[in-house]
Amino acid sequence: MYGHPRPRQHASFPYARTPAPRTQQLRFAGRSVLTRRAHRCGVGVRAETGRYPMTNFARTLVRVVEAPARLARVTEFFFRRADSMGDIYSDDRRSGTVPGADPDRVVFLGEAGQISLGVRTHQLSMAGFFARHRNARTQRGVTWSIHPFPNARLADAPAILVDAEGELRHADVVVVLVGITDALRVITLTSWEAGIRDTVSTLTSILPMDARILLAHIPPLSNAGSLSRPARVAAGLHGSALNKRIDAVAEKHTQVIVVPFPEELTHSVWRPESEEQRYTNTYDIWSAHLARSLADAN
Repeated sequence: MYGHPRPRQHASFPYARTPAPRTQQLRFAGRSVLTRRAHRCGVGVRAETGRYPMTNFARTLVRVVEAPARLARVTEFFFRRADSMGDIYSDDRRSGTVPGADPDRVVFLGEAGQISLGVRTHQLSMAGFFARHRNARTQRGVTWSIHPFPNARLADAPAILVDAEGELRHADVVVVLVGITDALRVITLTSWEAGIRDTVSTLTSILPMDARILLAHIPPLSNAGSLSRPARVAAGLHGSALNKRIDAVAEKHTQVIVVPFPEELTHSVWRPESEEQRYTNTYDIWSAHLARSLADAN
């Protein structure tokens, strides 16, 4: 996904050189001047910062003012995605088995774009690689399955959890990979945190007491080559803020393990090209990092 490593380059976008005020960092760097003036004129500071509460009218006004910037970023992303044709999506069974005694039952939930984009079979997906890495560590078998979110958004989780409940009741490990689409669509921090909290609460109510939940951080979107450099910087800031909300929710649940994105995959710009080897290399490294995090926690 993120391509072959190359030296990290400093972004030329102004906000990358001079740290923006905290309130501006939590929203996108490309927010409009009108929005910032509204804040300075007493409309209020975003509630996520915890400084000053915002009235319902103020929140509505800020969202209306920010809407064009949001739409521009989302449109840019999907236009560039559509302009780079040929993405591969697996169409075989979304389940598999690694032979061995006393198999672990592993369920993957989330965006297909983070789990199986770019490969022709789910055996080369994140789930397939994770199962093989888990087997190599434990010498036990692994049965795995994938339940993708149809719209690639956290809002899909409630319906998917209902559909997968029977399987989840017997699962040993659940891996949740979601957030790229929500970050690019500029989900609010409060909505994101509420969604993560509800998802984790539902999972802990269904899963066996000794099951583990791996919550993967959103990859650093500052490396998403399908976006312009200013949009990458802005998306990176927002993705980082969303990851902090994941951390905050996880602290209250002993079954949850938060897994940051592997450092070795953060040093190059990813462009959405149909190069299966690039995706398999990424899934191999990323899934090994997930398996290692699970082993270390146990």
